[in-house]
Amino acid sequence: MYKYLIILGLAIGTVARGQERPQHPQPPYPYFSEEVTFDNAKDGFKLAGTFTRPEAAGKYPAVILVSGSGPQDRDSDIFGHKSFLVLADHLTRNGIAVLRYDDRGTNKSGGDMKGSDISGFTRDAQAAMQYLRSRPDVDAKKAGIIGHSEGGAIGQIMASEDPGVAFLVSMAGPGVDGAELIMSQTEAILRLYQLTDTIIKMQLGYQRAMMDAIVQEKDTAALRARIMRNAGRQYNENPNLKAVQPEEPFVRAVTAQYMSPEYLSIVRFDPKPYFAAIKCPVLALNGDKDIQVVSSVHLAGWKNGVKQATIRELPGLNHLFQQCNTCQVSEYKTLTETISPAALGVMTEWIRQTTGLAK
Repeated sequence: MYKYLIILGLAIGTVARGQERPQHPQPPYPYFSEEVTFDNAKDGFKLAGTFTRPEAAGKYPAVILVSGSGPQDRDSDIFGHKSFLVLADHLTRNGIAVLRYDDRGTNKSGGDMKGSDISGFTRDAQAAMQYLRSRPDVDAKKAGIIGHSEGGAIGQIMASEDPGVAFLVSMAGPGVDGAELIMSQTEAILRLYQLTDTIIKMQLGYQRAMMDAIVQEKDTAALRARIMRNAGRQYNENPNLKAVQPEEPFVRAVTAQYMSPEYLSIVRFDPKPYFAAIKCPVLALNGDKDIQVVSSVHLAGWKNGVKQATIRELPGLNHLFQQCNTCQVSEYKTLTETISPAALGVMTEWIRQTTGLAK
């Protein structure tokens, strides 16, 4: 959910050329790897990805990797960190088959990211699961999901609706509704940047007005008008904004961001109905330094909502599950660690225990 932080005016930057990424595995890999395509028949396009499994023939427990918000390739490349490449490599080396895929409209996948929302991304993940189960080298009864951030919400939907989902791992997936997710995220970021209580209160007021509009207004035209009014008020009450740009482009940019179908679906998403219907084992993880999906807020939701949930708060980790220093969003790109070995170990061992690989 990092892409929406621009609403707060935070510059998150781009990765420097040649930035060190020591965890990225290099070929040749000691396992079977195959470029694959599969159909999202409901929406009428193909998705492309990579399937990996141990080299020896057999039927393996398996998992699909579901990315967070915004267009990401199969490796979930964020600021040069290919976290899904690292995760898939670690799982495969430990006996677990993995399917990771390019988001719709990204890299080699068909479809269009523009105008898509959680419902569409869920259909993509369902198509990935259907393909995974069809493979002769996959144990279809031991096929599960790992979802990061928004991917955790998609995992909730799938696990609640599909009794064949063997397990779910949520990596910083939402444990409360989207409006509270954004509010707690906003406050955590503002406090980490050490802004004054007066500024924080003011910014939270602007954000709450936007959340209320999105939740309350079902008519698109009425919602757009209300968001534009809110943005205009924010502009006119902030001299610093007036010094940077005219009102019209500010209001237009803010309105476009809030009116994005994906953003609207995030804010309107409520995990509670899905939690109640999940029957498979669940591992819910958060880093305690995550300022985007705040662990104290969201893990409590998972604990109270899912009976078979194992809850783990991992110390020192940010939203990307990196060991962080300042733990600001701008630091993601400067860290050399792509994903904490501790997080890799917790997920891998839990899946091995859950699927019977570990005796």
